[in-house]
Amino acid sequence: MEQIHIREEALPILKSSIALKERLLKAKSKNYRKRLKLFEQKHEMKSNDFIKAFNGGTLGDDAEWFDWLFVYEAYNRLRDQEKLVEGIIS
Repeated sequence: MEQIHIREEALPILKSSIALKERLLKAKSKNYRKRLKLFEQKHEMKSNDFIKAFNGGTLGDDAEWFDWLFVYEAYNRLRDQEKLVEGIIS
């Protein structure tokens, strides 16, 4: 793993930048989670079940399925980034 050398006086800036990124990621993932819940309620299906059905080709190609897929994938990417940032902070 590559090491990064940071001057002592730059640490507060780096820490505050990471904290800001963490807050932004949490806010975005909260928004996407709300959107996922709306899809789940509307279609009476959990997102994991939707993904299985979508990937299995049983849902067709309605634009709403692609919207749900986008939200699902975006949410998961944000959660992965959150975990990375949490690993830096802890």
